[in-house]
Amino acid sequence: FRLDGEREAVAAVYEAVGRLLGAAGGPGALGARSALSAALDRAQDALSGPWLRRHASSAAERRLHARYAAAFPLAEAATALAWAGAPLPDRVVEGPRRLADAVRAGGPCGALPAPARTDAGLRALDDALLGAAAVFDRPSGVIRRPHRTPGHISLPAGALSAAGREYGLRVAVCCAASTFVAQWLHHTHWYWLPATTVFLVKPDLGPLASRVLCRAAGTVAGAAVFAVLVLLPAGSVLPAGAVVLCGALLPVATRHFAVQTAVVTVLVLSLVVLGGEPSATWGRVVESLLACATVLLVGHLPLPGRRGHRVRAALDVAVAAAHRYLGHVLNAPGDDTGRGELRRDAYRSLAAARTAIEVSAAELPAVARHSAGAEGVACAVERLVDTTTACAVELDHRSARLPASHAERLAAQLSELDRARAAVRLAVPAG
Repeated sequence: FRLDGEREAVAAVYEAVGRLLGAAGGPGALGARSALSAALDRAQDALSGPWLRRHASSAAERRLHARYAAAFPLAEAATALAWAGAPLPDRVVEGPRRLADAVRAGGPCGALPAPARTDAGLRALDDALLGAAAVFDRPSGVIRRPHRTPGHISLPAGALSAAGREYGLRVAVCCAASTFVAQWLHHTHWYWLPATTVFLVKPDLGPLASRVLCRAAGTVAGAAVFAVLVLLPAGSVLPAGAVVLCGALLPVATRHFAVQTAVVTVLVLSLVVLGGEPSATWGRVVESLLACATVLLVGHLPLPGRRGHRVRAALDVAVAAAHRYLGHVLNAPGDDTGRGELRRDAYRSLAAARTAIEVSAAELPAVARHSAGAEGVACAVERLVDTTTACAVELDHRSARLPASHAERLAAQLSELDRARAAVRLAVPAG
């Protein structure tokens, strides 16, 4: 059963392709295309996760990698057909659904209904279905090796970027202020306060206000639970049982930051008692609340330069990935492998930018206003990547030159992206 999760992730890609084909020509096409990109991201993460090694050692692993790779041309053709905006017959949707069933069953897919080859998108879909059928009916496939995406940012470059410098400055201010307060209070566990602030200031834990409130609520709840446990008749032996129970609950508690904080609070307070020290319930609550206040204050301090670096950096990566993809399509239209990797990089970068925008929009107004208009840039990038995909399919399956309609729409998307980026630069205030 080791490959069940990975197999389900790959099957979800084929189902998402079928839903996109079914939504073509309707109002749900854009949402279905976004769902397909998310399904590809999840499958890519699953196949490069801890369970599957870089060099697959079994035929089942190689076959699963090959079936995931066979979904790329299908996704490209489905995106081009949805971009065209014409409704498709029901038989077109049946092929990807049968492929999804075959992935779950681990067997061949059998005969697939072929679409009519009336235009470039349908010809691309037919060729992709034929290629997938050949992969599915083969006993083992050729593994698609993980690659380093062109949009990858090295650790030194990220640390020295504007977003990295802003984050480092806020960590330094939080750590210095909390250390001063902790030393002034003369608490036994004074290091809890700076450690908590450094952890809370991490931007990957969600919006600042949300993670501060979750931390405060979780700490108070955990301290209350521990205080009740100590007051019980068997309070002397309950800390040891609490350590065991909290350790077992940690994998489940990670689903919500407040629950995770409550479980960790009970665990830490139990370990303190087991270590022979007096109960530190009140100190833990006070220091956690002080850390939350420090992070909330420092997170909204106006620092030198312009705010919103994380959102702008993510958008810059997405725009650069989209331009690399477009340049490859126009300059090397026959390189399907390189094109697929660049398309994946463009969509993944766009998804990361959208995540950064959503987190920033959920902040308090003092922070959220610095990313105003960023969603317009993300939408322009998305339309540019979709149009580039349609152009790639057109160049492969119709003519060696880009039709005038595609060229005009591509130029319009590039102009729209430039206008959206200029509007964001003007809308984001300094300070």
